[in-house]
Amino acid sequence: MAFLSRLFKRGDPPAEREEARRRGMRDAREHPLGEFTDPEFQPAYVTEVRALAREQVTEVDRRLAATRTAILGRALGAREVILQELARSDTHPEPALANGHVSDEVDEQQPDAFISIAEARARRAEARRRAVVEEANVGVQRARARIEHLTQEWESALIERDHEVEAVHARAEQLIAAYKGGVLGAHPRREEIPSLWKGEVIAMGATGETVTAVSGREEIARILREVEDRIEVWHAEVMPRELPGGARRQLSPPPPADPGDPGVPEDRDARDAGDDRASGSEQEGT
Repeated sequence: MAFLSRLFKRGDPPAEREEARRRGMRDAREHPLGEFTDPEFQPAYVTEVRALAREQVTEVDRRLAATRTAILGRALGAREVILQELARSDTHPEPALANGHVSDEVDEQQPDAFISIAEARARRAEARRRAVVEEANVGVQRARARIEHLTQEWESALIERDHEVEAVHARAEQLIAAYKGGVLGAHPRREEIPSLWKGEVIAMGATGETVTAVSGREEIARILREVEDRIEVWHAEVMPRELPGGARRQLSPPPPADPGDPGVPEDRDARDAGDDRASGSEQEGT
């Protein structure tokens, strides 16, 4: 095993395969003949390579578990930010405003010179509340985007893990093949050597479906679902139906329509009045 550990640390595939081939030639001359002609026997070198490959896969999965812990920690941190913003009491409207009296008191688009002091205070309070809601929503959506990014980061980590495991298995197969090539080159009964030894080929498990991979994916998805549900409830609470709210992620009211925009329909009364004038002109002309 110490020999293989030194071999794997070199990181030079051609040199590794050449050394494995020489090991095969040496073993073929020194080991019992039946060790290589029995298909149910696994040469010691094959056992060593497989054991070292398992150790390397274990190390890859250990790093993946550490990545999972770090990503989930960051996702929980973003979740905490969202919950803090949603819990702010200054984003919720006063009971009177939440019960359908908003449009008369806080319609800033139509100023009234004769509003009462109470109405003026209500307007200012509602304007401040909307500004706070906007600010909180920016923080909420930014933290939510971080969780979505972490979901993608986890999937990338799973792909990288699969590539590393595939590389470990491919390396083991190459070394075993080179070793067998050395055995075939030096064994006096090479024609009796089976096409496959026991343990020579090992099927890889399904990539991306380890316990760590599945649990990490499910946990991040659970956190994202939770915050999305909380955000939806919060939007319903801080944005009464009378308030111009727009889409879920757009708390600001939409800009007023431009009368000069060709997509804006002409005022109906004005159009009807114009039609009446045109009709009267035609009658006078007759």
